[in-house]
Amino acid sequence: MQPLTEQPQYSSQDHPLAIHIGKVLEEKAGKRLPPFVLRLLERIIHQREINDVLYRYGHLDGMDFLEALMGEFAVTTEWVHPERLPESGRCIFVCNHPLGGMDGISLSYMLGKRYGDVRYMVTDFLYYLRPLQSVFLPVNNRQGSQGRESITMLQEAMRSDVPIGTFPAGSCSRIFDGKLQDRPWHKTFVSQAIANERDIVPLHYVGQNSRHFYWIWHIKEALKMKFDPGQALLPDELFRARGSHFKVIVGEPISWQSLRDSGLTPQQEAQRIRALSYQLRDEYDATLTKR
Repeated sequence: MQPLTEQPQYSSQDHPLAIHIGKVLEEKAGKRLPPFVLRLLERIIHQREINDVLYRYGHLDGMDFLEALMGEFAVTTEWVHPERLPESGRCIFVCNHPLGGMDGISLSYMLGKRYGDVRYMVTDFLYYLRPLQSVFLPVNNRQGSQGRESITMLQEAMRSDVPIGTFPAGSCSRIFDGKLQDRPWHKTFVSQAIANERDIVPLHYVGQNSRHFYWIWHIKEALKMKFDPGQALLPDELFRARGSHFKVIVGEPISWQSLRDSGLTPQQEAQRIRALSYQLRDEYDATLTKR
């Protein structure tokens, strides 16, 4: 994918698609950050590098932009058990969330390449990446017009035939009980699957972030901090993934009828499917040890 090279009226940091973390946080918090804090945040989130990528590839949209990102970061992927992927993509693909950035980009790309189109549910913060707004579905739990707009977009996507992907944990994996794993999964995907007659395909994304990312998490827990500083490190983890190869393990599809008739609550089903995702990894690791 060739980048756009001639944009003489803008620099890589002031073009229309450029991200300015200060403006984003000001919109969310309603107040302006001190300049030294703002400069520190800009370095932490790689604002300059992200804006450079948006400058060179911002003329692309959706799947074309995802393909450009995969090439820019030199990331390769592969399906494990691709024969389990249903012929029709009108499903909800649910996956663990180990990375918090590249897993969403690469999995959206993989599903889009497989089925021709995709919608992926992400936090509204990521929705600021405008070239991906045709792919991303914003998850916004706020009241008011933004929340209603997010719900409408989700409902329209669910009624369509487009594949939908989601990380039901809502945040990336951390180390709990000595193991890298998601928080308990939210039940929304189960309720949506039944209501919209979509089967569920469990996936497991094999990957992890750097050691210092989890070290920061342990400090947060020890100090009982409400704010998670690890969230600010996710862009850095995205750039650390450059040149990586990732595998996504596919599980057997789960019919929406079986979810409806199981006798379990949506919350119970969500945790059962979460366990299936991690079971896929255990089974895969077992096959490797036998070789």
